[in-house]
Order: sequence, then structure tokens, then C-alpha cells
Amino acid sequence: MSESHKVDCYEDSIEKRVEERHNRALSIVTHDLKSPLSAIIGFCRHLSKIIEDDSLHPEWVAILHRMRDAGQDMFTLIEDINVMTKLAAGNEKLEPVWIENLAEKIEQIKSTFEHQTKARKITFTVKVASPMPAVRWDYFRLRNHVLNNVVSNAMKFTPHGGKVELCVTTLPGFVVIKISDTGPGIPQSEEDRIFCRYGQIESNLERTYSGAGLGLYNARLFVERHRGDIRLDSSCNTGATFLVKLPVDVLA
Repeated sequence: MSESHKVDCYEDSIEKRVEERHNRALSIVTHDLKSPLSAIIGFCRHLSKIIEDDSLHPEWVAILHRMRDAGQDMFTLIEDINVMTKLAAGNEKLEPVWIENLAEKIEQIKSTFEHQTKARKITFTVKVASPMPAVRWDYFRLRNHVLNNVVSNAMKFTPHGGKVELCVTTLPGFVVIKISDTGPGIPQSEEDRIFCRYGQIESNLERTYSGAGLGLYNARLFVERHRGDIRLDSSCNTGATFLVKLPVDVLA
């Protein structure tokens, strides 16, 4: 083995150990943050319910809602960090099962965003092609870390009265999920950056995602674990459109 190769291997080993320590530290910190944060969110919800019933202090209700939403955003970031560290350590295993009624499960996503769509008068449309084949996915993780994440971002950047659309179609052996919005859009030059770990921190993108951008990074990892692909549709002239292409059977 040449000296230069030895140096490269040694540096790679050091980098790997540093990365492992970094991920362990993140895991410990985020675990310790979840309990008090859950309590804060819970108390905000409880207090806002009491004040809403009283109907005397609408401004207090608005403040508590903002506190609750900020806490929920922080909780989501903590969950993203936890998922990232588990993926890096190889501890986040897929549990794919057959789903016969994919259309019904996709339709249920609307209820997750019902509050946002009503509050900001956003039209959220879900369209699923028929017939839709049975699929074998880890749908729980796909919904939480991919679909909900991309739809949430679409909602965040869609202006008051705008539109978000989720369409599901098929190709031979694949299901294609398209999520589009009427927000400011994303330049094609930023496509690679938004799917990178911590890519948002260095981005000059007008449509800047809150936090460090781990949500889309984790979404890409989960889609790739399903032997699929997630990308921006650069052919769209308005808003942003994400395309998620997944094999019908992840274990085939």
C-alpha cells in the first residue's frame, strides 16, 4: 500500500469516527429535548382551549397558537435530526407491507393539512388514477418522511388563496407521485442543493426552507431506500413541482 493511500485511509477513518461521535451527540441532545418540548406544546394547546371556551381574550389565543406552532416546528426539526442519525447508523429499517387500497391512504393526507388549508384558504386537491395497483412499501415512513414533508413545504410557500395538488399515476412497474404548488418556485440550479444534508444553510434560494433543510434530505434517503427517485420537475413554469417515482414492489 502506498503512503498516499495509507494517509487517505487514515483520514477517512478519522472522519468516520468524528461523524459517529457527532451523530451520537445529536441523538442524545434531541432525545433530551423532546420531553420538555412536548410538555410546552401540550400546555399551549390546553391553555388555548380554556381561553377559547371563555371567548374573552382572542389575542391571547392567537399568541398561544403561534407558540404552539413554533414548538411544533421545533419538534419536527428534532424528529428530522433523529431520523438522520438513525439512517446514518443503519438503525432505521424499512418495514414494507402490501397495501391494497393505496388510493384511500393517499386521500387521507388531506386531513393532515385541513387546518392549514382552511386558515389560509388554500385549495388542496388529491387525484389518484384508477385503477391503482397494490404496492409493497413502508408506507408509514414514506408518508411521514416523504409525502407529508413535501406537501408541508408546498403549503408553506403557497400564498394565501393558492393551490397545492397531489397527483398519483402509474408507469409499468412504478407509481409516480407529483406534488405541485403555486409558490415562488425553485431554480433548476438549486435542485441538488435542496436535497443535500444542511444544504439550506448555504443556499441563497429565495424560497428558503425553515431549519437546516433536513426534511428533504431525509425524504431523498427514504425514497432511495425504496429504490425510487425524487426530483424537481424543471419543465414547470410556475411554482414548484416534486416528482416521486417508486417501484410497485420495493422487494421485487
